[in-house]
Amino acid sequence: MAENNIVRSFENFFQGWLNQREQYHQELIQAITIHGTSSQESEIRNRELIIRVLNHYGEYYTAKARITREDVFLLFCPPWLSSFEHSYLWLTGFRPLLAFRLLSTYDLELSEDQSQRINSLQDEINREVQQLTNICARAPTLVVALAEDIGHVQNGITVHLDSTMDIFKTSMEALVQCADYLRRRTLVKILEILSSSQAVKFLATVIQYQLSIRRYGQRRYGEQQRPNVVQQDNSA
Repeated sequence: MAENNIVRSFENFFQGWLNQREQYHQELIQAITIHGTSSQESEIRNRELIIRVLNHYGEYYTAKARITREDVFLLFCPPWLSSFEHSYLWLTGFRPLLAFRLLSTYDLELSEDQSQRINSLQDEINREVQQLTNICARAPTLVVALAEDIGHVQNGITVHLDSTMDIFKTSMEALVQCADYLRRRTLVKILEILSSSQAVKFLATVIQYQLSIRRYGQRRYGEQQRPNVVQQDNSA
């Protein structure tokens, strides 16, 4: 029952958040195509929009942090995402290095200095991604070893196993928090390197990519479920 309440609460937030994200995507597209304003006006408008989009993503991570504390394991297979979207998850979210791939899909006309800074940042983020990936890969083995170490007393084995799971849960919470921090830092650091007009184009590309994955996942999920619906109608 508690898990159902957690899911329902987050799904309500998430749907509203997704709707707002689509609105921001339209604003970003409009900012790219608007002409006839001074460079100063464009700079102010773009910077304000970038801040609002970043704050919007901040709202998501704040809500997600509550889920992390309540039931971190739920985030590894979240019911509010399709199976297709699950395939893109890395420690409960997008891979930070994906941002650099998307950066290269849009011709932002980066200067030589910008390109060097982006490459240096990518190397830095890649090292941190590998560290977190390695820690996550070792987690199950460490839990088994810990359980064997502290669970040798027969009369207290249940208590020890509960303690082991508590340690495991705390460790996974820390991993997810580190991964989310890395995701947010990657996005912010990239935006700091880009000009305001480049940043608007990049954010539009990021949101468009996320929207495409979600829409495809929903279509694919609907196609998989349709035969079951037909079968139920026939049996009735």
